[in-house]
Amino acid sequence: MGVIIEKQQIAKRRCASTSSRNKLGSKSTGLNPGFIGKRPVRKTTKIDINKKKDTRPGFTFNVPVLPILAVVASVLVIALALFNWENVNLPNTIAFAPGLETEAEQHTMQYAATGLASILPAEAENTAENRPENRSEIPENTQNDLITFEWQSYRVRKGDSVSSIAQRFGVSVGAIIASNDIRNARALREGQSLKIPNIDGIPHQVKSGDSLSKIAVSYNVPLEVILDVNDIKSDHIRQGETLFIPGARMNDIDLRMSLGELFMYPVPSRYITSRYGMRKDPISGVLAFHTGIDLRADTGTTVVASLDGVISAIGENWLYGKHIIMSHDNGYKTLYAHLNTYSVRQGDRVARGRKIAESGNTGYSTGPHLHFSIYDKNNRLVNPLDLLR
Repeated sequence: MGVIIEKQQIAKRRCASTSSRNKLGSKSTGLNPGFIGKRPVRKTTKIDINKKKDTRPGFTFNVPVLPILAVVASVLVIALALFNWENVNLPNTIAFAPGLETEAEQHTMQYAATGLASILPAEAENTAENRPENRSEIPENTQNDLITFEWQSYRVRKGDSVSSIAQRFGVSVGAIIASNDIRNARALREGQSLKIPNIDGIPHQVKSGDSLSKIAVSYNVPLEVILDVNDIKSDHIRQGETLFIPGARMNDIDLRMSLGELFMYPVPSRYITSRYGMRKDPISGVLAFHTGIDLRADTGTTVVASLDGVISAIGENWLYGKHIIMSHDNGYKTLYAHLNTYSVRQGDRVARGRKIAESGNTGYSTGPHLHFSIYDKNNRLVNPLDLLR
């Protein structure tokens, strides 16, 4: 892992220098610098407790009184302690932290950036909680195995929804949708088997040109977190391989689309004259597949863009008559058919809800209406009713 991640230098926080303290008489003390030099000298009176002076010749000295002896003894004890300072044991509760962070602390900070609530196993969490001053004492096996990612299996029960399942497992709705490639969150079936990640995040399928650092930047997730969760030992990844990105979120457009909260109706009326799927052809009477929905709309009714996108095609043919195809940023396409007039040109970027045409009765049609189809990012038809708000 060290080969993949460049070593980072961690600057130690410098302690305040004693030289930076305010000196007596400096400007910041508020005292006059001349104050010390002009202070009055206190006169002391020497008291002789022996009224009779010893006039005997030879060396003489005064015997110190008891308080002086106590002070001298204290000084000697301190000096001896300083002399043997290396062998003095510091208490375990000393109030300063080591200058370098432990590996566990670095991991904790990186995982915190992903929004994950916890990364330590229960045993390690208890250890750190009970002894916050000794976090570096977490056993080595837990430092190297801070989190173990795994899939959990769940079978959909009656009354379940994506949101209720997400709440039960403590992950986001997007984590369940992306992990199971759910295109319509409203269509969960009882008995359907789902994969649930034990931590929040989404899977990522490696594409051509992908690299670990590029993936980390695109999801704004620390590279080391991706390496740890996927147990990656080298920087080599294969196209088509699936990685789990902890803390990542689904693209908002894809999420809203899966929840059926994205596309808007392209005409004011929501009355459907013909639904998506197999039906009898209204002209020939032959059973055929209807590729979209028909919405009631008189000739000249305003047709708006169902989603932000670019006008990729404007044309006319025998089947759809005058029609417009829009390409959207999430890879989806929408088709608006049997139009009467156009209000845009090919290549125009159009915002959701902006007028693009007026409905009509052109092409293979029995009367004025709007035919509306949606294609997914793989150019497969989908039922518009699953994605319309």
